Amino acid sequence: MTLGWTRLTPQSFEDLVQRASRRYRPSGITAWQFARGKLKGDPLYRAVWEQTALRESGTLIDVGCGQGLMLALLAEDEKSRTTLTRTEPGRHPGETPAPRTLIGVETRPRIARIAQDALGSDATILSGDARLTPLPASRTILVFDVLHMMPAADQESLLRALAACLEVGGTLLIREADAQAGWKFNCVKFGNRFKGLINGYSTRAFHFRSGTEWLTLLRSLGLSAKSQPMGQGTPFGNLLLSAVKLPPAE
Repeated sequence: MTLGWTRLTPQSFEDLVQRASRRYRPSGITAWQFARGKLKGDPLYRAVWEQTALRESGTLIDVGCGQGLMLALLAEDEKSRTTLTRTEPGRHPGETPAPRTLIGVETRPRIARIAQDALGSDATILSGDARLTPLPASRTILVFDVLHMMPAADQESLLRALAACLEVGGTLLIREADAQAGWKFNCVKFGNRFKGLINGYSTRAFHFRSGTEWLTLLRSLGLSAKSQPMGQGTPFGNLLLSAVKLPPAE
């Protein structure tokens, strides 16, 4: 997978973060500050925003979308590109936005409502478990910090279902911990235990895999997969896994 085009100014991503986080002000200061801090401080959002796959037409699904931060960032990015195309035709070839449908799936009803309020008509948020929710054929699927929160068998069944609804040539992007990342992996485990304690859920069913194990699993599902570190600037041993669906073997 290649990176996206060069952005218009060094400040453009920061501008998008400000616009995306402002969507959460009506939901309260906590939702707004969380959005602003997460979009600015987590290296995942800039890295994913730079992926060429996110410029493609079709349906994009964010599984376990939370407040919909990535969807909000993409919605603002699309509005920005639409304005550029309208006001400066011919200056930035290839910048014309492609028709796209944004969908988020979130198990927590209250968080799903915050996401839908922030996204409005720019995206559809489904309140439910992606393991039980029928999903449409998709060009791009995002799964960030979700899989380790379920048992191994559930991870495999969910990924199998997602691979089935991914179009040939479509991209699955996953952010997960790397169980071989030493002390940085221990920081991930500690963070998840702390969140489980605060939010009142057990972490006993969590299942972590090494980067090699994630790649092996993805490739067994007919996907061409690779990984890159995704914990820059943080103490966490995370990976961004990029998987593209291959044509069926003849």
